[in-house]
Amino acid sequence: MKAFTFTSRLMATLLLATALPSAAMAGSDYETRLVAATDAVIDSNWTNALGTIDELKADFPLSRIAHLLHADLLSALAGASDFGRADPAIADLRQQLQLRWRHTKTAARTKNSPVPAKLLQVSAAVPFVLYVDLPSSRLHVFAQQNGHLVPLSDYYITIGRAGFGKEREGDLKTPVGVYQVDGYIPGGELHARYGAGALTTDYPNTLDRFLNRTGFGIWLHGTEPGWINRGPRASEGCITLSNADFEELVNQFGSHRDVPIVIDDVPKWIPVQKLQQNRNAVITSITASADRPIETSSGDHHETPAMSHGLDKSALFTDLVLYPGKEERLLTRWMASDQTDSMAIEQYWHRTNDGRWQVTLQTSVPLRAPQRLTADTLTPSDSKLNSLGN
Repeated sequence: MKAFTFTSRLMATLLLATALPSAAMAGSDYETRLVAATDAVIDSNWTNALGTIDELKADFPLSRIAHLLHADLLSALAGASDFGRADPAIADLRQQLQLRWRHTKTAARTKNSPVPAKLLQVSAAVPFVLYVDLPSSRLHVFAQQNGHLVPLSDYYITIGRAGFGKEREGDLKTPVGVYQVDGYIPGGELHARYGAGALTTDYPNTLDRFLNRTGFGIWLHGTEPGWINRGPRASEGCITLSNADFEELVNQFGSHRDVPIVIDDVPKWIPVQKLQQNRNAVITSITASADRPIETSSGDHHETPAMSHGLDKSALFTDLVLYPGKEERLLTRWMASDQTDSMAIEQYWHRTNDGRWQVTLQTSVPLRAPQRLTADTLTPSDSKLNSLGN
């Protein structure tokens, strides 16, 4: 009876986990086996569960979740099913297991590979897109193929200790917005807390600076020795993966510079056909506000508040992203059809009270030309190498 009560409680806890539909397959072999062990417990197959968990612990001795599952199961079989209930560290492990289990089960039921609704269009020059589903603690990797986003893989991640929505340095939150990977630092050049290495980002971006957001060193990086993964909220604001997942991620997309990373606080997944419809509707809406040609920023590429309410009617869009965050915003990049130089116009829009889109901020930026990064070409500064992400 005690073991049955433990199984029922575990199943109820897993089903309460918050997760949104996944666009990709399960992550690593570790996660697949972790979920299989959990399923064996849920099925009340005690012998199989114990054997599966023992094998998992043997192959992944740093898996604290595997040790917790083992302890939970033995405790339940012994008639003491309240093991570790009051310990916050154990609660974090259970929450991690909830998110992983729920993600895997949702992915198995998902058909037709839905895509993030905010990614209306990404430059064809960009081979990959990284998308962070914050509520699900998940990083998704998409490849561009014939103008469509194709899911490649996804990984469990840890985010800021205080959640997300970064506003100031030291608030222990992960930013919400649209950023770019702008560097790669091998683990051998970093403090051990960064694990296998780090992909650096351009936080704070143009909009963050305009809104007076502060902070620096927001990276994607590995996990320090002694852990496979931490709980869902345990970083200083960075996005962290297991070392094995980080290495797989870097090997997969070749650590390209200028790969966009969209960090979303309210993810929504829709069919590809619906995404195309939404894209056309947004373009129609913002084009309707093109009252006069846009006044571009000065040649030094510094951002300036926009002086017009629209865009050049000859615009050819390269990027169109519904900007994550509390406010209804839009990020566009475009160039005029007769443009011959290598610059594009980047604009941040907001929705006015009457439902129209209006430009908040604009700047001239180089056209995207993603470049593969290697340890040989990197020359990170000492301050960057020694900085803690916050």
